[in-house]
Amino acid sequence: MGINYNKSLGRRLANFDTKYYKPPINNSSIGQCVWYTQGRAYEKKGVFIGARGNGKDVYQNCKKDGFQVSKYPKPNSIACFNGGTYGHVKYVEYVIGDTVYYTEANENNDNRLTASDGVLKKMSVTNWVNQPYLQGHVVIKKEKLVNFKVITANKKISLYKSVNIKRKNKYKSIKTGTVKVVAGSGRVKNGRDIVKVLYDNRYYWAIRTTKAKTKQLKRVK
Repeated sequence: MGINYNKSLGRRLANFDTKYYKPPINNSSIGQCVWYTQGRAYEKKGVFIGARGNGKDVYQNCKKDGFQVSKYPKPNSIACFNGGTYGHVKYVEYVIGDTVYYTEANENNDNRLTASDGVLKKMSVTNWVNQPYLQGHVVIKKEKLVNFKVITANKKISLYKSVNIKRKNKYKSIKTGTVKVVAGSGRVKNGRDIVKVLYDNRYYWAIRTTKAKTKQLKRVK
């Protein structure tokens, strides 16, 4: 059954007792805005955004990681602001007509979990898009995953933290028979064919075809 957002105004929608808001899944500081939006995205849509840094860093980091972004609020998106020292993020729960329903944490900068965190609020779309320091929105949607076989000689594949395939961005090499690749995520970057991979509840990038045209991943039919 769907949520009646008008009747739910002033009520907390999230369940902070679930795994989505606790380590090892969510290692952000409890009570902070990044901690909340990361947990809410995973709780509601099953998507782990792997947020790192402060609120002002979320938009650019998620964009680099391959997430869809939008100028305007969409249901289940994270609004990102780069004002002040740390910036801020809010979770857009729903949008209908000229109304944005949203939740957030640490609006009052108390840096701890309080009764006001995660409470449903609303704002007109006009006022929403005119908020100071709004960078844009990271769209949260469940990805379709496809199995790919690792066809390197040693069955190892390297995972990278961003689309920039450089040593400094390398997470680690894993030895595995198959990996789960996000459907439609393939792109050519600096002569390599790369894809977005889900590993250990986080998204990374892997090389499907090298600059030398050597294939490392093959789709499992």
